Amino acid sequence: MGSTAGRGVFVAGAIGMMVALTALPARAEGPWDEGKNWLSVRAGYAKSGARFAADGSYGYGFSYSWFLSNNIAWTMGMSHDLLGRYFGAAEIEVPITTEFTRHFRWGSMTRQYLGGGIGAVYHKTYRTGVDQSGFRQGIFVTTGANSMINAGSMLGIDFRWMLEQDTRSINPAFPNLEASSPVWTAKVSYSRVF
Repeated sequence: MGSTAGRGVFVAGAIGMMVALTALPARAEGPWDEGKNWLSVRAGYAKSGARFAADGSYGYGFSYSWFLSNNIAWTMGMSHDLLGRYFGAAEIEVPITTEFTRHFRWGSMTRQYLGGGIGAVYHKTYRTGVDQSGFRQGIFVTTGANSMINAGSMLGIDFRWMLEQDTRSINPAFPNLEASSPVWTAKVSYSRVF
């Protein structure tokens, strides 16, 4: 995935998702009911837990969720996370994930969730002098909460901890001696229910 072309495709997809979110009709039933669908966008913080990782930076993404039964959802998602920078050098990931979540009732308007999933992670370093790129696999756990804004809109927060495999690197800016390394994110989300 070239830096300019890949970023352009991702941004175009995110813009398309935002347009779709605003155009979807609202439904009056509960958003956590069987058969409900959510289109979501999210943005926030992302950081690698590798020993020599840079300070964290930002991340954003979008997802589609389908409630298989009341309070149980299956989700497919894609994100773009800048894990950190050292001067001009950057470490970037694009996780493509699938997950299952269980939503727990806090009240009539808010529900917490807990879940887990797997993903393929495109990992790349930029402007390091010895750039590297490739796919890694990862497993993750996620938790957070969503609250109704109105019958068709949700506002939430999402926390994820992913353990990625095959993370060893001799890159001079982002070295990693470990075979597996964690990545965690904290993002605010907006979802449209249909």
